[in-house]
Amino acid sequence: MEYFKNQVYIIVMNSKQQIELQKYFSKTRLDSYLPNETVAKQFRLYRKNIKLCRKFYTKLHYFEIIFRNAIDSVLTAYVNGGDWINILPLDKDSQHKITEVKNRLTKQNKQITHDRIISELTLGFWTTLFSKRYTQCKFQSVLVKKVFKDCPKSQRNIKNLQTYVNDIRELRNRVCHYENIIHFPDINQKYQNIQICISWISTNLVPLTK
Repeated sequence: MEYFKNQVYIIVMNSKQQIELQKYFSKTRLDSYLPNETVAKQFRLYRKNIKLCRKFYTKLHYFEIIFRNAIDSVLTAYVNGGDWINILPLDKDSQHKITEVKNRLTKQNKQITHDRIISELTLGFWTTLFSKRYTQCKFQSVLVKKVFKDCPKSQRNIKNLQTYVNDIRELRNRVCHYENIIHFPDINQKYQNIQICISWISTNLVPLTK
């Protein structure tokens, strides 16, 4: 049973329920939230973490769609309207991820189109384009300049952008699996950083993605 008491979230459970929680959620998982505390207090924080992840999920969803479509638009223009997926010198890992998407679409009896490939590629694929693996590729400098066109010039450098997008990718992976994020001391700043990156892509989208 759960209820609010003086605006504090309370969970009341009997001893059998506590044993079942430790059994099916695992003691290790619950201890990661509040070690050496009661199961009730651990589970309360666990549920708060789920709610926090849900709050982040929407913001991350906005960022991922905006980010990948901005990259796609820039790279399409970079190759003069061609299919950059088949033109740019992507490394074996990136090519493998594209092949995986094509194979998955084939198994689902879906037509393989550029737009479908773009929408199916993971956030990790897109952030990799800003990694050191592509520092020698001219298109990376184009991405930095044109994807983050509204970013202040003082911050629009590959090292800074790598830090931002990689942190968002790592956070996204944790959020999508409801992993523990509530203990991050900079959790509020992480939330703000997602909005900052969206604003660097397009300031016009900021009021629409709050």
